[in-house]
Amino acid sequence: MFAVHLWNDVEPVEVFPGIFRQALVTEESTIVRYTYHPGCVFPVHQHPEEQVTLVHSGEIEFEVDGAPLTLRAGQIAVIPGRMPHGARVTAGEIVVTDNFIASARRSPLSFDTHISDR
Repeated sequence: MFAVHLWNDVEPVEVFPGIFRQALVTEESTIVRYTYHPGCVFPVHQHPEEQVTLVHSGEIEFEVDGAPLTLRAGQIAVIPGRMPHGARVTAGEIVVTDNFIASARRSPLSFDTHISDR
């Protein structure tokens, strides 16, 4: 059975000042959309799952294991599970990202920007 999930059906929730989160949870995966307003900071955190982040708009600087990583619209980062990471908006425009959360990747990834332990 194939189910269609729409972002319009998910109410955004403010998780930090100026940072809004929406989550689509299916049997296969979890996709989390973040909307960051200029000047926002997402504190350093970690989780057991690998995170694949796709930037849709704007420019955002991640801190991954203490190192800076700047991503722009159309770029992707692969952050291994349990790796400390945070984010902040450095430019003056809204940033929208989709985060795909998976405990184990089944196929290789090839993108412009990535961090991976695999």
